[in-house]
Amino acid sequence: MHIVILNDDALPTARGGAAVVVDRLRRAYAQAGHTVTLITTQQQHERWEEESDGAGRIIRLPIRTSLRNRHRLCTGNPAAASHVKNALRELRPDAVHAHNLHAYLSYESLLLAKEHTDRTILTAHDTFLVSFGRIRENRRLTLLDHLATAGRNYSPFRNRRIRGILQKSKTRVIAISNTLASFLRQNGIQIHAVVYNGTAISATPERTAIENFRKTHGLQGPTILFGGRIGADKGIGVLQKAFAVVRSEIPSAQLAIAGNRERIEHSVRDTQGIVLLGHLQQPEMLLAYAAASLVTTPSIYLDPFNLMNIEAMAAGKAVVGTTFGGTPEIVVDGETGFLVDPHNTERFARALLTLLHDPQRAHLMGEQGKKRVSEDFSLEKQAKTYLALLDRE
Repeated sequence: MHIVILNDDALPTARGGAAVVVDRLRRAYAQAGHTVTLITTQQQHERWEEESDGAGRIIRLPIRTSLRNRHRLCTGNPAAASHVKNALRELRPDAVHAHNLHAYLSYESLLLAKEHTDRTILTAHDTFLVSFGRIRENRRLTLLDHLATAGRNYSPFRNRRIRGILQKSKTRVIAISNTLASFLRQNGIQIHAVVYNGTAISATPERTAIENFRKTHGLQGPTILFGGRIGADKGIGVLQKAFAVVRSEIPSAQLAIAGNRERIEHSVRDTQGIVLLGHLQQPEMLLAYAAASLVTTPSIYLDPFNLMNIEAMAAGKAVVGTTFGGTPEIVVDGETGFLVDPHNTERFARALLTLLHDPQRAHLMGEQGKKRVSEDFSLEKQAKTYLALLDRE
């Protein structure tokens, strides 16, 4: 089966979790014996760029649409449509697996895919099928919600057009968590299935490599790891408040933050005990997990999944996660970590301190997390489920 994957951006330049999921899936599809082509975009040159690796072809289309116009153009982007149409005509896919389309490729790509196959699925990685920004509550949105988020960029016909495209193209929408599925259904999107993201359980890095990583980054005390897309909605502010409480009880504690250094520096108020790791590639992230005492994912919005949850668990680390979004579907409170409302500084700090004071308990929770990933969040299970969906109309 020739599977074409559509996603607005791709590794190594992309920073979002969707690009990581896409890269893992295309490699898993190729390993399962399928021909795989990834269609994505680039904004540096005016011509197609193409490369091949062990997982198949990667076609980067030259689409330079301003992100300020994405709400208006996400249902139909002439600059993208001609390129996507030509690429699909050349590739003649048996099945199409679409991911993020709202920034550059546009949902019109689903209609173009329909000209070649009836086997098209769209994985919703976030709420942007219906929302104009990040959402804090799992409920039906109102016009006032949209206006408050989008302001002058509000496009009144966008959501109706998206639903029309999904229906006309017969695209089956897949959500990455039950929480996201619930939100999308409340807002008019039919969900065909829920498929959790997956990851592989890698071997623990050698002790020497871990020690060198800690030495390089100045990690000397008990270490809390936080990372990903850095911003207020990911909980950087509430985490700093909780960490201040942690430091008052354990002065040697450190908070290691992995991610875009400029965004982190803009968000961090008090640098006492905070170590900025910068953006880390996957091999370095494995070292970061191994060097940490525990991991925290304190999002304060409807974060549908947060890959860091399963990656930390796969690395054998206990997770102090948020009660918002999809994290409660992943982290089992009291078993693989703790679930807290990050706004409650005292409870958040106490959960962190409990694991820092009791490394043995943190280790046992990490082992339970690793077992849970192997059973419920493996890349093999994720890919197998998607391939079954792609193999039928």
